[in-house]
Amino acid sequence: MAKEVEKKANAAAKPAKKSSKLNIRQYLKEMLGEVKKLTWLSAGDLVKHTAMVFVFVLAMAAVIWLLDLGFSAGVKGLATLTGAGSTSTSQTAE
Repeated sequence: MAKEVEKKANAAAKPAKKSSKLNIRQYLKEMLGEVKKLTWLSAGDLVKHTAMVFVFVLAMAAVIWLLDLGFSAGVKGLATLTGAGSTSTSQTAE
């Protein structure tokens, strides 16, 4: 009797399976309905926004490049102060 109750509970918990074609069609139908509700940028706005993003990326690349130059110069300066960058430690005996 307990097995019958478990089977009924499992059957009630599982939703009825629909065919995958109906699910895909329903999904596409709903998706197209939502896409129709969107507002799209005009061509001029799209070009303007794209140019702004491009300029911003170039500016950030320049900032990173300058920081890299500064940090590498700083590390080289520290290396020469501590003597780690010199080749005097590897002298050969005559």
